[in-house]
Amino acid sequence: MVAAGCAHTSRSSSARRAASSVPSTTAAAPSTTQAPPPTTTTVAAPRTTASPPDPASARLQAAVDASAARQAVPFSVVAVDRASGARASRLAGRQVLSASLYKLFVARELLRRVYAGTLDRSAPANDGSGKTVGECIRAMIVVSDDPCGRAGLRMVGLGALDRGLARDGYVRTSLASPQRTSAADVGLFLGRARDGTLLGSGGGAATAELYGLLTRQQVNDRLPVGLPPGTPIAHKTGDRLHWAHDAGIVTTPRGELLLVVLSGPWPLPCCDADHPGPAERTAFGAIAELGRRVYAEVAQPGS
Repeated sequence: MVAAGCAHTSRSSSARRAASSVPSTTAAAPSTTQAPPPTTTTVAAPRTTASPPDPASARLQAAVDASAARQAVPFSVVAVDRASGARASRLAGRQVLSASLYKLFVARELLRRVYAGTLDRSAPANDGSGKTVGECIRAMIVVSDDPCGRAGLRMVGLGALDRGLARDGYVRTSLASPQRTSAADVGLFLGRARDGTLLGSGGGAATAELYGLLTRQQVNDRLPVGLPPGTPIAHKTGDRLHWAHDAGIVTTPRGELLLVVLSGPWPLPCCDADHPGPAERTAFGAIAELGRRVYAEVAQPGS
Protein backbone atom coordinates (compact mmCIF):
# COMPACT_ATOMS: atom_id res chain seq x y z
CA MET A 1 0.00 0.00 0.00
CA VAL A 2 5.99 6.28 3.58
CA ALA A 3 9.63 7.15 5.08
CA ALA A 4 11.45 8.38 9.89
CA GLY A 5 17.74 10.27 13.20
CA CYS A 6 20.65 9.87 15.29
CA ALA A 7 22.34 12.64 17.17
CA HIS A 8 26.12 12.67 17.30
CA THR A 9 28.33 14.08 20.02
CA SER A 10 31.26 16.08 18.62
CA ARG A 11 34.43 16.68 20.43
CA SER A 12 37.36 18.99 19.44
CA SER A 13 40.85 17.76 20.20
CA SER A 14 42.57 19.23 23.23
CA ALA A 15 44.79 22.15 22.34
CA ARG A 16 48.38 21.89 23.36
CA ARG A 17 50.52 25.01 23.72
CA ALA A 18 54.16 24.80 24.63
CA ALA A 19 55.93 27.81 26.04
CA SER A 20 59.25 28.63 24.38
CA SER A 21 62.20 30.85 25.24
CA VAL A 22 63.26 33.65 22.89
CA PRO A 23 67.05 34.23 22.70
CA SER A 24 68.18 37.64 23.90
CA THR A 25 70.14 39.91 21.57
CA THR A 26 72.24 41.29 24.43
CA ALA A 27 74.72 39.50 26.58
CA ALA A 28 73.69 38.88 30.11
CA ALA A 29 75.39 37.54 33.15
CA PRO A 30 74.92 33.83 33.64
CA SER A 31 71.87 33.20 35.75
CA THR A 32 71.93 30.87 38.65
CA THR A 33 68.19 30.40 38.42
CA GLN A 34 67.02 27.74 35.99
CA ALA A 35 64.16 28.75 33.65
CA PRO A 36 60.84 27.14 34.49
CA PRO A 37 59.91 24.14 32.37
CA PRO A 38 57.43 24.60 29.53
CA THR A 39 53.84 24.42 30.62
CA THR A 40 50.89 22.80 28.85
CA THR A 41 47.49 24.41 28.89
CA THR A 42 44.52 22.11 28.37
CA VAL A 43 41.42 23.68 26.88
CA ALA A 44 38.18 21.91 27.64
CA ALA A 45 36.65 20.44 24.49
CA PRO A 46 33.23 21.82 23.65
CA ARG A 47 30.49 19.23 24.10
CA THR A 48 27.30 18.98 22.14
CA THR A 49 24.47 16.80 23.35
CA ALA A 50 21.28 15.81 21.60
CA SER A 51 18.13 17.33 22.99
CA PRO A 52 16.02 14.67 24.65
CA PRO A 53 12.78 13.85 22.79
CA ASP A 54 9.77 15.81 23.90
CA PRO A 55 7.49 13.88 26.29
CA ALA A 56 4.79 13.32 23.67
CA SER A 57 7.27 11.86 21.18
CA ALA A 58 8.83 9.71 23.91
CA ARG A 59 5.43 8.25 24.80
CA LEU A 60 4.59 7.66 21.16
CA GLN A 61 7.94 5.94 20.60
CA ALA A 62 7.34 3.75 23.65
CA ALA A 63 3.96 2.69 22.28
CA VAL A 64 5.47 1.79 18.91
CA ASP A 65 8.41 -0.08 20.41
CA ALA A 66 6.34 -2.00 22.94
CA SER A 67 4.04 -3.33 20.26
CA ALA A 68 6.68 -4.02 17.60
CA ALA A 69 9.05 -5.73 20.04
CA ARG A 70 6.50 -8.45 20.74
CA GLN A 71 6.23 -9.50 17.10
CA ALA A 72 7.91 -12.52 15.54
CA VAL A 73 9.04 -10.49 12.51
CA PRO A 74 10.48 -6.99 12.08
CA PHE A 75 8.07 -4.06 11.86
CA SER A 76 8.97 -0.84 10.07
CA VAL A 77 6.90 2.01 11.48
CA VAL A 78 6.43 5.75 11.11
CA ALA A 79 3.94 7.48 13.41
CA VAL A 80 3.29 11.22 13.41
CA ASP A 81 0.76 13.09 15.53
CA ARG A 82 0.02 15.84 13.03
CA ALA A 83 -1.63 18.02 15.67
CA SER A 84 1.18 18.09 18.24
CA GLY A 85 4.13 17.27 15.99
CA ALA A 86 5.08 14.27 18.13
CA ARG A 87 6.66 11.50 16.10
CA ALA A 88 8.14 8.05 16.41
CA SER A 89 9.81 5.61 14.05
CA ARG A 90 11.26 2.13 13.95
CA LEU A 91 13.32 0.70 11.08
CA ALA A 92 11.84 3.49 8.95
CA GLY A 93 14.60 3.34 6.33
CA ARG A 94 14.46 -0.44 5.87
CA GLN A 95 13.72 -1.23 2.23
CA VAL A 96 11.11 -3.98 1.88
CA LEU A 97 9.00 -5.49 -0.86
CA SER A 98 6.20 -2.98 -1.22
CA ALA A 99 3.42 -5.36 -2.22
CA SER A 100 0.45 -3.25 -3.37
CA LEU A 101 1.81 -0.05 -1.87
CA TYR A 102 3.57 0.46 -5.21
CA LYS A 103 0.13 1.41 -6.54
CA LEU A 104 0.33 4.67 -4.60
CA PHE A 105 3.29 5.80 -6.68
CA VAL A 106 1.78 4.49 -9.93
CA ALA A 107 -1.51 6.31 -9.31
CA ARG A 108 0.42 9.50 -8.53
CA GLU A 109 2.17 9.41 -11.89
CA LEU A 110 -0.93 8.47 -13.85
CA LEU A 111 -2.91 11.32 -12.31
CA ARG A 112 -0.05 13.71 -12.98
CA ARG A 113 -0.25 12.79 -16.67
CA VAL A 114 -4.04 12.99 -16.74
CA TYR A 115 -4.08 16.50 -15.29
CA ALA A 116 -1.17 17.56 -17.51
CA GLY A 117 -3.20 16.49 -20.55
CA THR A 118 -0.73 13.84 -21.73
CA LEU A 119 -2.91 10.85 -20.76
CA ASP A 120 -6.59 10.41 -21.58
CA ARG A 121 -8.62 9.26 -18.62
CA SER A 122 -11.01 7.46 -20.96
CA ALA A 123 -8.28 5.59 -22.85
CA PRO A 124 -8.14 1.80 -22.44
CA ALA A 125 -5.92 0.70 -19.58
CA ASN A 126 -5.17 -2.68 -21.19
CA ASP A 127 -5.76 -4.42 -17.90
CA GLY A 128 -7.43 -7.45 -19.50
CA SER A 129 -10.96 -6.57 -18.43
CA GLY A 130 -11.70 -3.49 -20.53
CA LYS A 131 -11.31 -0.81 -17.86
CA THR A 132 -10.31 2.70 -18.78
CA VAL A 133 -7.30 4.50 -17.32
CA GLY A 134 -9.59 6.43 -14.98
CA GLU A 135 -11.37 3.29 -13.83
CA CYS A 136 -8.07 1.55 -13.21
CA ILE A 137 -6.68 4.44 -11.16
CA ARG A 138 -9.70 4.14 -8.90
CA ALA A 139 -9.66 0.34 -8.75
CA MET A 140 -5.94 0.00 -7.97
CA ILE A 141 -6.40 2.21 -4.89
CA VAL A 142 -9.94 1.51 -3.62
CA VAL A 143 -9.97 -2.28 -4.05
CA SER A 144 -6.24 -2.82 -4.74
CA ASP A 145 -6.99 -4.30 -8.16
CA ASP A 146 -3.89 -6.20 -9.29
CA PRO A 147 -4.49 -6.28 -13.08
CA CYS A 148 -4.98 -2.50 -12.97
CA GLY A 149 -1.83 -2.14 -10.90
CA ARG A 150 0.20 -4.14 -13.41
CA ALA A 151 -1.30 -2.17 -16.30
CA GLY A 152 -0.39 1.03 -14.52
CA LEU A 153 3.17 -0.15 -14.03
CA ARG A 154 3.49 -0.77 -17.74
CA MET A 155 2.08 2.67 -18.53
CA VAL A 156 4.58 4.47 -16.30
CA GLY A 157 7.52 2.36 -17.48
CA LEU A 158 8.21 0.43 -14.26
CA GLY A 159 11.69 1.38 -13.04
CA ALA A 160 11.95 4.26 -15.52
CA LEU A 161 10.43 6.45 -12.80
CA ASP A 162 12.94 5.51 -10.12
CA ARG A 163 15.32 8.43 -10.64
CA GLY A 164 12.44 10.87 -10.51
CA LEU A 165 11.10 9.26 -7.36
CA ALA A 166 14.51 9.55 -5.69
CA ARG A 167 14.76 13.19 -6.77
CA ASP A 168 11.38 13.82 -5.14
CA GLY A 169 12.59 12.33 -1.85
CA TYR A 170 11.45 8.71 -2.20
CA VAL A 171 14.97 7.38 -1.97
CA ARG A 172 14.08 3.81 -0.99
CA THR A 173 11.29 3.30 -3.51
CA SER A 174 11.65 1.44 -6.79
CA LEU A 175 8.99 0.49 -9.32
CA ALA A 176 11.33 -1.96 -11.03
CA SER A 177 10.43 -5.59 -10.35
CA PRO A 178 10.17 -6.56 -7.57
CA GLN A 179 8.77 -3.25 -6.33
CA ARG A 180 10.26 -1.94 -3.07
CA THR A 181 9.75 0.93 -0.64
CA SER A 182 10.27 1.97 2.98
CA ALA A 183 8.12 3.23 5.82
CA ALA A 184 9.85 6.61 5.58
CA ASP A 185 9.00 6.95 1.88
CA VAL A 186 5.37 5.93 2.36
CA GLY A 187 5.09 8.34 5.29
CA LEU A 188 6.47 11.16 3.13
CA PHE A 189 3.97 10.28 0.39
CA LEU A 190 1.00 10.31 2.76
CA GLY A 191 2.02 13.55 4.42
CA ARG A 192 2.26 15.29 1.06
CA ALA A 193 -1.00 13.75 -0.11
CA ARG A 194 -2.77 15.13 2.95
CA ASP A 195 -1.14 18.55 2.60
CA GLY A 196 -1.98 18.81 -1.10
CA THR A 197 1.66 18.97 -2.14
CA LEU A 198 2.12 15.48 -3.57
CA LEU A 199 2.49 16.75 -7.12
CA GLY A 200 3.98 20.13 -6.33
CA SER A 201 2.77 23.52 -7.47
CA GLY A 202 -0.32 23.23 -9.60
CA GLY A 203 -0.92 19.61 -8.64
CA GLY A 204 -3.55 20.25 -5.97
CA ALA A 205 -6.49 18.85 -7.92
CA ALA A 206 -4.69 15.61 -8.81
CA THR A 207 -3.52 15.23 -5.22
CA ALA A 208 -7.03 15.80 -3.89
CA GLU A 209 -8.40 13.14 -6.22
CA LEU A 210 -5.86 10.59 -5.06
CA TYR A 211 -6.43 11.37 -1.38
CA GLY A 212 -10.16 11.07 -1.93
CA LEU A 213 -9.63 7.55 -3.29
CA LEU A 214 -7.69 6.64 -0.14
CA THR A 215 -10.66 7.73 1.99
CA ARG A 216 -12.87 5.27 0.07
CA GLN A 217 -10.61 2.27 0.70
CA GLN A 218 -12.53 -1.00 0.81
CA VAL A 219 -9.75 -3.29 2.08
CA ASN A 220 -10.15 -2.72 5.80
CA ASP A 221 -8.76 -5.84 7.48
CA ARG A 222 -5.70 -4.30 9.18
CA LEU A 223 -5.39 -0.84 10.74
CA PRO A 224 -9.15 -0.14 10.82
CA VAL A 225 -9.72 -3.30 12.89
CA GLY A 226 -7.75 -1.80 15.79
CA LEU A 227 -9.56 1.55 15.72
CA PRO A 228 -12.86 2.55 17.33
CA PRO A 229 -15.77 1.72 15.01
CA GLY A 230 -16.43 4.46 12.51
CA THR A 231 -13.00 6.09 12.83
CA PRO A 232 -12.21 7.91 9.57
CA ILE A 233 -9.08 6.64 7.86
CA ALA A 234 -7.59 7.26 4.42
CA HIS A 235 -5.25 4.34 3.75
CA LYS A 236 -3.77 1.72 1.47
CA THR A 237 -2.90 -1.87 2.24
CA GLY A 238 -0.35 -4.19 0.69
CA ASP A 239 0.29 -7.91 0.95
CA ARG A 240 2.22 -10.59 -0.88
CA LEU A 241 4.04 -13.75 0.13
CA HIS A 242 5.96 -12.98 3.36
CA TRP A 243 4.78 -9.35 3.65
CA ALA A 244 1.80 -7.45 5.11
CA HIS A 245 1.44 -3.67 5.22
CA ASP A 246 -1.03 -0.87 5.92
CA ALA A 247 -0.49 2.88 5.90
CA GLY A 248 -2.76 5.88 6.19
CA ILE A 249 -4.02 9.02 7.86
CA VAL A 250 -6.29 8.34 10.85
CA THR A 251 -8.61 10.93 12.36
CA THR A 252 -8.53 10.98 16.17
CA PRO A 253 -10.45 13.22 18.62
CA ARG A 254 -7.30 15.33 18.95
CA GLY A 255 -6.35 15.58 15.28
CA GLU A 256 -4.82 13.43 12.58
CA LEU A 257 -2.39 10.56 12.99
CA LEU A 258 -0.12 9.51 10.14
CA LEU A 259 0.72 5.84 10.61
CA VAL A 260 2.74 3.51 8.39
CA VAL A 261 3.23 -0.15 9.32
CA LEU A 262 5.28 -2.43 7.05
CA SER A 263 5.79 -5.94 8.41
CA GLY A 264 7.69 -9.05 7.44
CA PRO A 265 9.08 -11.32 6.31
CA TRP A 266 6.33 -13.54 7.72
CA PRO A 267 6.64 -17.31 7.30
CA LEU A 268 4.62 -18.93 4.53
CA PRO A 269 1.80 -19.27 3.71
CA CYS A 270 1.37 -15.60 4.71
CA CYS A 271 0.30 -13.28 3.26
CA ASP A 272 -2.67 -13.20 0.86
CA ALA A 273 -5.71 -11.08 1.67
CA ASP A 274 -7.70 -12.77 -1.10
CA HIS A 275 -7.34 -16.13 0.64
CA PRO A 276 -7.04 -15.33 4.35
CA GLY A 277 -6.26 -18.03 6.86
CA PRO A 278 -4.60 -18.34 10.27
CA ALA A 279 -1.32 -16.86 8.97
CA GLU A 280 -3.07 -13.75 7.68
CA ARG A 281 -5.08 -13.40 10.90
CA THR A 282 -1.82 -13.35 12.83
CA ALA A 283 -0.09 -10.81 10.58
CA PHE A 284 -3.08 -8.55 10.03
CA GLY A 285 -4.00 -8.77 13.70
CA ALA A 286 -0.51 -7.65 14.70
CA ILE A 287 -0.82 -4.57 12.48
CA ALA A 288 -4.24 -3.84 13.97
CA GLU A 289 -2.88 -4.14 17.51
CA LEU A 290 -0.04 -1.74 16.83
CA GLY A 291 -2.53 0.68 15.33
CA ARG A 292 -4.73 0.38 18.41
CA ARG A 293 -1.86 1.21 20.77
CA VAL A 294 -0.63 4.18 18.74
CA TYR A 295 -4.15 5.54 18.28
CA ALA A 296 -4.77 5.32 22.02
CA GLU A 297 -1.57 7.23 22.77
CA VAL A 298 -2.48 10.03 20.37
CA ALA A 299 -6.18 10.18 21.30
CA GLN A 300 -5.58 9.96 25.06
CA PRO A 301 -1.93 10.83 25.77
CA GLY A 302 -0.44 9.00 28.72
CA SER A 303 -3.54 6.91 29.31
